[in-house]
Formats: sequence, structure tokens, C-alpha cells
Amino acid sequence: MITIDLHCDLLWYLSEKGIEAFTEASEAQITKESWERGGPDLLVMAIYVDERHIPHQKEAQALKMAGIYWNLAATGCYTPVLQRKDLDMPGKKALLSIEGGAPLESEEDLYAFRALGVRMLSLCWNYQNHLATGCLEQYSGGLTLKGETLLKKAQDLGILLDVSHLSEGSFWDAVKVSRLPLIASHSNSYALKPHPRNLKDDAIKEIAKSGGVIGVNFCPGFLQNPSAPGVVEQVVYMAELVGPEYVGIGSDFLGIDNTVQGLEHIGRWMDLEHLLEKAGFAKAEREGILGGNFKRVLSEVL
Repeated sequence: MITIDLHCDLLWYLSEKGIEAFTEASEAQITKESWERGGPDLLVMAIYVDERHIPHQKEAQALKMAGIYWNLAATGCYTPVLQRKDLDMPGKKALLSIEGGAPLESEEDLYAFRALGVRMLSLCWNYQNHLATGCLEQYSGGLTLKGETLLKKAQDLGILLDVSHLSEGSFWDAVKVSRLPLIASHSNSYALKPHPRNLKDDAIKEIAKSGGVIGVNFCPGFLQNPSAPGVVEQVVYMAELVGPEYVGIGSDFLGIDNTVQGLEHIGRWMDLEHLLEKAGFAKAEREGILGGNFKRVLSEVL
């Protein structure tokens, strides 16, 4: 069994606070100690360039976060996941992703970031950029020509598409282009909690149809019941809609300002197993939701 959190913003946090914040004793949502105490085996760590660094410092900030990722790997904090065999390495592991396409301008950028370890990317954050329309815009929009071109190339390179943060127009444009399983690394159900960051049923079904995974988000504002049981309610809803084999966990730790009671930090992450068992999920289903489902996808593309 492998446990995986599909999305966290540790790299952004450390780029702001300093890399030493990872090993310092603190109440932060992720620290080295809390991850080792009760966190998942593998964290997907996102490169997220804050809007204040766009456009002039976007590449430098992205490279800084990639550097933090490799610095932590070099000091033995985890094994970087680059190939399928890395998923079976002992100890903690981390996979690099890009949240928002700000640092991507060309196919050459995709080659460079893949060489740095990126294996998943989203084309935009909440708002319009040069690649796609975000979910908080007042219009549905879609992929730009450059966004479509770079998505096709990313797929050629085996880089998964993360559809979290896309507008509905961008999502359905991406469906037409994507050939790999779709991932929503940190998104919840719109039917349970109407919020533009959440996914409507037809999108959830499309992700499942592609063989992908939806990572349930811990953000209180995306939950109908802001609590640890509320997170499980999201899992139950999606599992009943499309099957438990297409559901995962994407906490969004360090990308959210507030947490829910019972899942305040990464050290409580594994408490989900008991909550899922209490909700009626069988052992194999729990293992899939907590990481096996995303491992299935990674094993197909790495």
C-alpha cells in the first residue's frame, strides 16, 4: 500500500519562509516532523508562482521552488519520483508539479521543467492567463491556442494535466485535447458545495471516463460540512457517482489559510483511513482512495 497526497504548496511556503522552516518546530500545516509522524508516503509538491512575481520574475521563482525540491531531496528528506520504480522506494517520496502555467511560454520550457522533475501541470490558476481561463473569471472562456499547443506537447512528454482551477470552458477544451488520464489534484463536488472551484457531476464523470483521479480538498470553503467527516462526505459522494477507484486525496495544505478540525496538519492525514472505514469503505477501496488510485495512473505514464 502507498499513500499519496495529490497536492500541497510546501515549495511555495518554503520559498516565502525559507527552507529551514521545513525542519523547524512550528504549527505549520506541513513540517518534516509532522509528515514523518502521520503523513502520506508521497507528497505531490507544486511549483506555484505568486501573482506578484508575474511577469518579470516568474521563471526565477519557478526555478527557486524546483531548487528547494531538489535541495530537500539531496538532504535525504525524500526520494524524488521520476520513474515508475521510484514509487516503490522505501521512505518518504515527492513528485514535482506545476500549479498554474505562468512559467511556461514554449515547448522548450516544458522540456526544461520535465528535466527538473515535473510530471504534472495545470495550465492556469483561478484567473485568465496566456494559456487558459481560470474558474473564478466571470466568463467560461477556454484554452488559448498556445495553451492547446503546450498541452499537446506536455502529453507527448508524459506530463499529466491537472484540471483543478480550470474554468468549465477550459476543462471541456482540455478534454478534447488530452490523451492521458485527467487529474483534478485538489477539487471537490459542486453538487455538495456550489463553489466555482468545485467540479460539477459531468466533469467528475469525464475524469473517471479518462481513467483519472479527483483529489478531495481539505479547504473549509470547498466543503459543505467544514470538518474531517465533511471531507469523507465528499469522498463518499464521488465514489457513489463514479466509483471509489477514481477518488483520491489532495489536501491543499499550505495553500489554504484555514483547516478543518481533525485534519489540522499533515500529521493527522492518516486519520482518514479510520474515517473511511467508518464510512463503509472496504480495505481495498481505502487503499485506493488513500493513494493506490493515483499510483495506478502514475504507473501508466512514468
